[in-house]
Parts: sequence; structure tokens; C-alpha cells
Amino acid sequence: MGSRKTKMAENIKESRKNLVTAKLNNCPTSPRKMRIVADLVRGKEVD
Repeated sequence: MGSRKTKMAENIKESRKNLVTAKLNNCPTSPRKMRIVADLVRGKEVD
């Protein structure tokens, strides 16, 4: 890999350290329903 791509990959990796994501597997729910739930939860504070 070239140096430009390596530096860019390192920058992306550093920026993702501050980003928190959640993933739900094995939950047979329709995408529309899950999108509604995600919209309700998005932006809430975590206790």
C-alpha cells in the first residue's frame, strides 16, 4: 500500500476511536420498524 493510503487509513482509524456504534444481530424485525427505533434512540444520553 502506498504512503498516501496508509496515512489516510491511520487518520480514519483515529477518527473512529471517538465514534461509538451499536449493532443488533439475530433480531427478526422489519427494517422499517428498526429504523423507527433507531430514530428514537439516536442522540440520547447514555447513563
